[in-house]
Amino acid sequence: MSKNPTLWRYYPGYLAVRWLCGLMRLLPERCVEKLFSAASAVAYAVDAKHRKLALRNLDLAFGDTKSEKEKKAIAKGSFRNLFFMAAEFILVPKVVGQINSRIQVVPNYDPATRAFSDKRGAIFIVSHFGNWEIQAHRGISFCEQRLASVARPLKNPLIYDEIEKLRCFNGAVILRKKWVAREIIERLERNWGVAILMDQYSGRNAPFVPFFGQPVSTTPAVARFAMRTGAAVIPAFNVRQRFGYHHLCMCDEIPLAKTGNKEADIIENCTRFNRVIEEWVRRYPDQWLWMHRRWRRKKAAWEP
Repeated sequence: MSKNPTLWRYYPGYLAVRWLCGLMRLLPERCVEKLFSAASAVAYAVDAKHRKLALRNLDLAFGDTKSEKEKKAIAKGSFRNLFFMAAEFILVPKVVGQINSRIQVVPNYDPATRAFSDKRGAIFIVSHFGNWEIQAHRGISFCEQRLASVARPLKNPLIYDEIEKLRCFNGAVILRKKWVAREIIERLERNWGVAILMDQYSGRNAPFVPFFGQPVSTTPAVARFAMRTGAAVIPAFNVRQRFGYHHLCMCDEIPLAKTGNKEADIIENCTRFNRVIEEWVRRYPDQWLWMHRRWRRKKAAWEP
């Protein structure tokens, strides 16, 4: 933990989180599930900002193909999924010895095995889907303890230190997002697996490619890293079966466009990546995070 004397202002939030985590780990798992399910229902009712954002996003994604009742059910399920994700993550130290039985790989992990056998390394495309926080705890087993994940630090460094400890519980390495490109390339060249979230708004200078039929800002990082290193690009999705139990679904490697036109290839590859994420979100819409401004429009150059 950092010894920076200015950290005192972060201690109230940090101590509250430590107290909550300690309490949750003392309770029976079924009790934790009921508490967080109830908390998600309350959050949906009182958090008008994110409820409206989720419903607006669902309108953009599905239009008239789903009824208002269906969209509200998906939004409520998305809130519940987020709360369950947090609860399951808190309980990692309590269930770490059962991770392999609780998170089953479906159908297999042949694409990753082939990539590592060929000494290519692998980039795992992950998204805010199911429980994205704990899937690395299962993925480390078939990466032969060579798995790194990219994460953005929180404003409260004390809480972030605790989150990072949980993320690294099974031996995964966390790469802090700022100035991380060189380290990602080096690890891929050493035949590592690197997990990168790529379903968030990535700024107005990123490529805008289709997602549910609408152009969205999409990070070009995965395409750039794969094109430079030759690493396999393998989407991975954590699908919750019930509280505490999941399937880790490994997709086939996504072939890269390689026409020689670098910028056009990046756009085409980003489109291919988004297409796979969209397919899984359509399949399990209540397990994706709809409370994010994914469809922010592209501003004109003169706009702030």
